[in-house]
Amino acid sequence: MVAPSYNRAASPLSRARRRVRQFTTRLSRRHRGGDVDTRLRALLSPRQWVLVARLRPDDRRHLLAVHDRLIGRGCGDPDLLLAALLHDVGKADGRVQVRIPQRIAAVLLGWASPAILAAVARPSRRGWRQGLYLARDHAFLGAAAAWDTGCSERVRWLIAHHHDVGAMADPGLRLLHEADELEG
Repeated sequence: MVAPSYNRAASPLSRARRRVRQFTTRLSRRHRGGDVDTRLRALLSPRQWVLVARLRPDDRRHLLAVHDRLIGRGCGDPDLLLAALLHDVGKADGRVQVRIPQRIAAVLLGWASPAILAAVARPSRRGWRQGLYLARDHAFLGAAAAWDTGCSERVRWLIAHHHDVGAMADPGLRLLHEADELEG
């Protein structure tokens, strides 16, 4: 499975605007009430929860928001809903979590110079390189982790391709991608 690439078709200005909007949306939701973890535990198996629990609290909130957006759109596909709850689990590996500077660097380098991103985003024991690697390859890594929790092939495929613009002909993947982008 090849790690999906970032959408280079969008203009740099439109991508920058979208990322700024996503960032400010996340910050504004950071301290909102509600017990996100209780809801996530109820929706996930214990093995799936272990993956999600490694993520930062704002990332867990994001997973639930994407799930809830799909429910709000009338989605009843259990594979798509589970993929929404797990699509970003590759952003943490139990040692390292992707931090904001690594997210920004991955997006900017992914657009401007994928070769430089590939050179610096490599697996390491810890530190900024590992965070950059997780940011860049989180979809592929998350799909592999989902395999270990017994997820269906469809769920793993949706996770692996949730940023893959070339696969958006799949209606379920398109819904997941749109919900993910809207929930930033």
